[in-house]
Amino acid sequence: MSSDTSRKTLFITGASGCVGQYLLDLLIKDNRYNAYLLVRNPSKLKPEIRACERFTIIQATLGDFDLYKDALSEADILLHLATSWDGNNMAYTVNVDQSLRLINSVNRERCKKILYFSTSSILDSNNQPLDFAKQEGTDYVRSKYLCHEKLPELDVHDRITTLFPSLIMAASKDKPVSHVSGGIPQVARWVSIMRFFKADGSFHFIHAHDIALITQYLLENDCDTREIVLGNPVITFNECIYQFSEFFGKKVFWQFELTPAIAQSIIKLFNIKMSPWDYYYIKQRHFTYKPIFNPASFGLKTPFSTLSGILAEH
Repeated sequence: MSSDTSRKTLFITGASGCVGQYLLDLLIKDNRYNAYLLVRNPSKLKPEIRACERFTIIQATLGDFDLYKDALSEADILLHLATSWDGNNMAYTVNVDQSLRLINSVNRERCKKILYFSTSSILDSNNQPLDFAKQEGTDYVRSKYLCHEKLPELDVHDRITTLFPSLIMAASKDKPVSHVSGGIPQVARWVSIMRFFKADGSFHFIHAHDIALITQYLLENDCDTREIVLGNPVITFNECIYQFSEFFGKKVFWQFELTPAIAQSIIKLFNIKMSPWDYYYIKQRHFTYKPIFNPASFGLKTPFSTLSGILAEH
């Protein structure tokens, strides 16, 4: 790492992930920061990131506390992006126990800001904790809920800003593809059939680049709230179908309404295994939040504010 003491020092977990790599693309051009990058597999980082003198790579997991505790003590800002999607106890170990230990181990005298990444899935439409997510969510969702629930118990709670991304999209060729965007090629194969259906539903989405852009902004600026739900303006399911169809050159002439009752019949007909959390998504249909933040909220510009702009990345 560069020895320039005029720069702030960042400690970043999950730097090799989808959002993390978009963030590093911004930070490599931003001479205000040095950064420690905690990653399990440094080979996932681009060569220019590995070669940057302002970045120090620590090959370790969140559980290898002794390998990174000294570097963590030098951090002016902690950015905790790392997460576990595993459907077993590992989700709780990483997303709750190890995450809380990490956050509560910062140098109190030096680290003045902590950016912690959660998920909008643990919130209701009023941006309040959703009890059903705690009771019936997937292991990932429940673990994120539990971590968020315990944050006020930490003595550094007043330094934490929690970001709750909505559906994350990203499909750049030189970065990890998000879970949502990873399914777009399959959607493309079915769009000829999907265009004939309509349904009552709505949701938010946001590109990983835009999450990174907002994160970079928050390094030097504060928001009126320390719990920030990230997403573009709400889009309906029907608008989504129209935009997908238009992008792939398919016209929409007429549509058949896909009601919850029909969806239930399809589930029974094909014997599709559904968890209580899956059923919640089918019944809820509208996943909207208020207030919602995106680059425009902070005066930032992006080419990914619309679904069409995001699809153009593919």
